[in-house]
Amino acid sequence: MNSTPHISTHSKSAENLVQDFLGNGQNQIAASQDTLSATLANFWQIIKDGKWGILALMLLGLIGGILKAVSETPVYQARLTMAVEPSMSHQTNINVFDPYAYRFYETQYELLKSRSVAERVVDRLNLVEREDVHHLLVPPSTMRSLAIEASKLTGIEFVDDVEVSPKKLDLSATQARQKKTWLTSVIQSGVNVSGGEKTNLVQVTFNSINPEFAAEIANELVSAYIDLGLDSQANRSQQTSLWLSQRIDDLKTTLDKAQSDLQNFLVSENLLDTDRSNQITTVELQALNSDYITAQSKLDELAKRYGTRHPKISEARAEVAAARQRLESKSRSIASSREKQVERERLERDVQVNQELYEAFLAKFKEADLSSSGSRLASARIVDRALPPRNPIYPQKQKIVMMWVFGGLCLGLMLAYVREQLDTSFRSGRHVEEKLGLPLLGVIQDMTKQVDNVERHYLSNKRSVFAESFNHIRTGVMYSNVDNPPKVMLVTSSVQSEGKTTVASNLALSYAQLGNTLLIDADLRRPRIKHIIDSDTRFGLVDYVAGVVPLQDCVRQDADEKNLFVLNSGTTPPNPLELLASDRFKSILEELRSRYSYIVVDTAPVLPASDAVVLGRLCDAVLMVVQSDRTTHHMARDAIKRLNASKVAIEGLILTQANIKKGNPYQYGGYYGYGAYAYVEDKDKA
Repeated sequence: MNSTPHISTHSKSAENLVQDFLGNGQNQIAASQDTLSATLANFWQIIKDGKWGILALMLLGLIGGILKAVSETPVYQARLTMAVEPSMSHQTNINVFDPYAYRFYETQYELLKSRSVAERVVDRLNLVEREDVHHLLVPPSTMRSLAIEASKLTGIEFVDDVEVSPKKLDLSATQARQKKTWLTSVIQSGVNVSGGEKTNLVQVTFNSINPEFAAEIANELVSAYIDLGLDSQANRSQQTSLWLSQRIDDLKTTLDKAQSDLQNFLVSENLLDTDRSNQITTVELQALNSDYITAQSKLDELAKRYGTRHPKISEARAEVAAARQRLESKSRSIASSREKQVERERLERDVQVNQELYEAFLAKFKEADLSSSGSRLASARIVDRALPPRNPIYPQKQKIVMMWVFGGLCLGLMLAYVREQLDTSFRSGRHVEEKLGLPLLGVIQDMTKQVDNVERHYLSNKRSVFAESFNHIRTGVMYSNVDNPPKVMLVTSSVQSEGKTTVASNLALSYAQLGNTLLIDADLRRPRIKHIIDSDTRFGLVDYVAGVVPLQDCVRQDADEKNLFVLNSGTTPPNPLELLASDRFKSILEELRSRYSYIVVDTAPVLPASDAVVLGRLCDAVLMVVQSDRTTHHMARDAIKRLNASKVAIEGLILTQANIKKGNPYQYGGYYGYGAYAYVEDKDKA
């Protein structure tokens, strides 16, 4: 009974885990897609911001590519096709697979590019003494190449043709040797050899700035290679014949000596008719052996018939002894002749071996002689001779221009990216929020080049995009605390000239649309408001705090906006910070709260002075101005740290002098498009 709910609970937990896992996976995918979109958007913005620099570098790349392509000297390539086959000795085993056959062709390729072949070409074409060689091998200068191309395009002769004298040069031995070495290296560097994978055809190419000379060198190069092969084969045959001839002479001498030794031995030992002597000796030995057997048989027979002392027995014994002596003597004679026979056979074998060696070397000598005289066919032959090429293989002008333009594009993109990375200023509203971590109340577009009095531009058109941006800031400040909206707003910046006075003046004009608004110039060091708003009094904030004049003598109503009142800085004080930090100023500010619906205070920048820190503790909201493309991250962060260290909270940031036409206007808050739309709609209705 209790197990079923337990299983159900476990199943639900597993389902929740699966759903959480799938949900996390989807969130990760969505986050990665957002990151990719943001990265692509940033990259596109970098391109748009640096488009003129990128286009300029591409234009420079185009010009450089054209100059490079035009200034390059054309190179022509002459091509010759030849067939290279192994020698006859290799063809005897043509059906046998040779894994090292490629070595033969690699060797031929290297021979074609060797110094020996190049030197033969120099000698056969007499290049050392030819005066036109320098003109054919050395490319012209860059200026001359440009002049030649200009002549081709315009038809105007900017350079004269080089006239080459047909006479031969008179060079010393040292000069001729040095020039030959140089020509050999030039020819070697211009040769390229390649072979097919399935055929014996070989492609030989030579590059030169002159098409006729390229074909001439290619053809002569292969001819020199073939002649070198024939000469090498002839030299090898000659060396082989010479060596065989020497060996044959030595073998002939050895053979003659062996034959002479055999002849002398036969004569000295009287062995000229050896076979006849052997037959006679065999017959004699058989006869002596038969006599010995007959005598022994007669002795045995007499011994049975007579006694041991019988005279016939003695005679028989004497006959047996004589027969045995004759047989033993003959046997010793035969043994002595056998030793002579062995020596004779040894001498005959020496003669036979020397005879066979002599005949073998003699046959090899005749074979080599026939090979050198009747089979001296070259293993290489020309299939297609080289012809002067019509078009150069270099430069490929379109490719060069495209590569230079592409290089300019890459360089422009790289410089734009590096500039973006090195630029520590704020370039968009999103950038401000990301780097400083504070809300962005609004973005003010750059109007300094379009209007003269940008500090009062709000009044020129209260439905313009510029005016709507301040209304947007006003709305953001008011709704930052719905229950207790700020009444006293302090406008400051990190450093001077960031547009804080412009923001303060126009923001005060925007608040004046809602009620009585007081604009206070609390920048006692470098006051600016008294220069942009005409006033009939020279007294101001400093004079009122010092108790010199009453408030009505310092505050003046704006001539163009009846709900706006202005309190200038007044007399320049010697101690502005002490004046603003006094209890008198604090009480005056509380008094002003009760008289006006809204108060906008313009004060000194945070980093150069501490006025904003003192005033920030007395105001309801601190608005910090950041100038686009000027204020750096470090400046803004240092200002925020200084305010936060004194327990002064920043309500929000305002980006000024933003160039919304340079990028996407929605980067700057998105309300410019709506403001412009509303303005056009009202204009149409009117």
